[in-house]
Amino acid sequence: MTVTEMRAYFEAKGVSQREVGRFIGVQQRTIRSWFSGDLEPPQLFIMAIEADIFGVEHHPLERVSRRLVLKKATHDNTNSSQP
Repeated sequence: MTVTEMRAYFEAKGVSQREVGRFIGVQQRTIRSWFSGDLEPPQLFIMAIEADIFGVEHHPLERVSRRLVLKKATHDNTNSSQP
């Protein structure tokens, strides 16, 4: 994934660099370095973006933000007798 593609992804989501940093617990200057191409983001970060783009479901217990994920995984409740 190129820097341009990464920027376009977050722009399409309406998510700022500051929001990305807060969501993943990284300082804004680090995010700026990723978005400018000065530093390469961690592979796991890139993989998460690509998983979202290609529609890979996230584990239901994983913390995800509704603004960063196109579709949240649904949790099948097989025991319907519980309130």
